[in-house]
Amino acid sequence: MSIITTAQAVPSRLFAIYSSLFDSENGEVKERIEAWATPPSLASRGADEDGDSSTTLFSNTLSEARRMGLVEEIDGRLRLTDEARGAGKRAQDCEHYFREFLLAKLFDAKQSEEAQQSAFMLALSWFLSANPLKPMNFSAPPQIELRAEIGENADETELTSLNRYQNFLYWARYLGFATIIGGRDAEDTSSRRAVPDPVRAIDRVLPVIFSQEDELPIEQFLSRLAAIFPVFEKGSVRQQYDSMRLNPPANDASAHRLSIATSLALQRLADRQRLALNVVADAPARVLDFGIRDIRISHVKLRSNANA
Repeated sequence: MSIITTAQAVPSRLFAIYSSLFDSENGEVKERIEAWATPPSLASRGADEDGDSSTTLFSNTLSEARRMGLVEEIDGRLRLTDEARGAGKRAQDCEHYFREFLLAKLFDAKQSEEAQQSAFMLALSWFLSANPLKPMNFSAPPQIELRAEIGENADETELTSLNRYQNFLYWARYLGFATIIGGRDAEDTSSRRAVPDPVRAIDRVLPVIFSQEDELPIEQFLSRLAAIFPVFEKGSVRQQYDSMRLNPPANDASAHRLSIATSLALQRLADRQRLALNVVADAPARVLDFGIRDIRISHVKLRSNANA
C-alpha cells in the first residue's frame, strides 16, 4: 500500500491527523482523533461520495500515516513520531513541518523504499517528462500511454486505475509539481485537466540550491536540484525512468534539452524575478524547450529578492 494505492490517503486527510496531534505532545486517544479528522457531514451520513464509511476513511488513512512513520501508538494514545514533528513546537505553523516531513520521506530513496512509497517518484518522473502544453485528462487513467512509453514497467508506477491516478495527481499538486484546472464543480470532473507544473517545488528549494552562492553553472544547478528531487533531469529516479523507455532519445543533442515542464518552470521563475537565466559564450549550456521555440542557458542566478 502507498499514498497512491490507498484511496483514502489524500493530502487533506493525512494533514488532518497530523494537525490534530501537532499540539498534543503526549498524544490523544484514537477515538478523539477520529472525531476531529472526520468531517461531521460524513460522520452523520456514514459514507462519503465514493461510498466509503467514515470509519474506513479514518482507519485506512491512519494505516497509511503509520506506514509512513507519521504517527505511532503508545499506551493506547496516538502521537506524532519525533521524525514527523521535527523541530515543530506548539502553536507554530504545523503544515510547514508536515510538508517538510513528506518531502524527506518521499524523495529520499532509502526512506521512500522503507515506507513503501518508491512508486511515487517513478510516477512523478513520468509526469514531469510529459508535455504541459497538452494537459492530461483528469478523468482518464494513463495506463495505455504508460505502456506505450515504458512497456511492462508501467505497473511499477502504481498508476493502474483511475482512482490511483487521481490520488497521485492530488499529491503531485500538494507538493508543488502539478496544477489541476477546470471542473470546479465536484460532480463535474470531465473537464478537469492536470498540468505538469513544478514551479512551486523548485521555488521552495532555491535557497538550498544556491546556499552561499548567487550564481551557478546550469549543470551544477541541475545536479543540486536533482539531489533534492531525483525526479528532475540528472536525478537517479528520472534516469531510471528514462532507461525504461521503449524509444529513448535518438541523438546526443536531446540529452542537452530539458523537458518542457522544467523549461517552463525555470522561465516562469525568471519572469517572477526569482531567477536570472544567462548564457556565457563557450560555456556548457542546456536548451530550454518551450514547444514552439527554445533558448540556450549556461548559468542560473538567484535574484536579490529571491529570499524575500
